[in-house]
Amino acid sequence: MYDVKEFGEVDSLKVTVLMEDYAGYESEYLGSHGIALLLDIGAGSVKKRLLLDVGQSSEALMFNMKIAGIEPGSIDMIFLSHCHYDHTLALADILKQINKEIPVFGHPDLFRKNFALDPFLKEIGTGHRNNPERLSQLGAQLALVREPFPLMQGVLSSGQVERITDFEGQLIGTYNLEDGRLVPDNLQDDMSLIINLKNKGLFIASGCSHAGIVNIVEHSKKITGVDNIYGIIGGLHLINADDNVIEKTIDRLEKINPHFVIPGHCTGQKAQYRLEQRFGNRYRSMNSGKVFGF
Repeated sequence: MYDVKEFGEVDSLKVTVLMEDYAGYESEYLGSHGIALLLDIGAGSVKKRLLLDVGQSSEALMFNMKIAGIEPGSIDMIFLSHCHYDHTLALADILKQINKEIPVFGHPDLFRKNFALDPFLKEIGTGHRNNPERLSQLGAQLALVREPFPLMQGVLSSGQVERITDFEGQLIGTYNLEDGRLVPDNLQDDMSLIINLKNKGLFIASGCSHAGIVNIVEHSKKITGVDNIYGIIGGLHLINADDNVIEKTIDRLEKINPHFVIPGHCTGQKAQYRLEQRFGNRYRSMNSGKVFGF
C-alpha cells in the first residue's frame, strides 16, 4: 500500500466553482442541482487542472466553462466523489469535449446500480450513458481504487472513509441492486480530495460528504499525519439532517478549527445559516462562477 504520509505539498491552489445549485445574485452563470469544482494546482514545476465531479447537466457545465474561459481540453484529471447522478451524469459529454485520454479516478463501486424509492423507484447512479466501456472509448483512463492514493504531489484521494462518529454516515434511503435484491446502501464509495497546502495544512474538497464531514476530516488527519485543517469546501449533506445532527456537526467542526469553511450543494439552508453564525468571517458562500485562490 502507498505510504500516504509521503504525499508531499502543493504551493498553490485555485478553486473555480463551475457548477453549484445556486447561480449567485446578478450572475451570468447557470445553477444546476449538483457540483463541479475545478482545481488549478501547482506543486513545484508541476501544474495540473483537476475537475472534482461534473454535475448532471453538461449543457450548464459547458455554458459556465465558456463564461469562465475554461477550455475543456485544458483539464488534466477528473475525480468523481461518488456515484450519484448530480455528480457524474455529465461525464461522457464532458469527455467528448475534452477529446483526449484523461485519468478518471473514483471508487471501485462507482458504476453500481443505485436507486431511490422516494417518491418513486428511480435510478440515481451514473446512468447508462456512463458505462465503463463507453467512457474508455471516449478517452477515460479509469482508475478505481478504494484505498487512499496520490493524484500528484500534495494531492490525495481519501479513499474509502472510516465511519467513527455516531451521528454521521447514516443510511439515506438509497439502495443497491445485488443478486436481484434491493439492498440498503451506506455509500461506501463516498471519497474526497485531500490537498496539503504548503505552510497552511490540509484543504479538503468534498462532493457530498455522505461519509460525514467530521469522519472525512478525522480520516484525513489520521492517514496523512497532518492535524491542521486549513479549509473545507463542498457539500456537507446536512440538508435533511435534524437540529441535533447539525449542532453536533458544527460543534465538532469548531473544535477542528479550520481557517474557513465553504459549504454548498447539499448542505442545506438551515445548516449554512448556522455555519455562518458560528464561523463568522471564516464562512464563505459558494455559487456557480465563484473563484477561491490560495
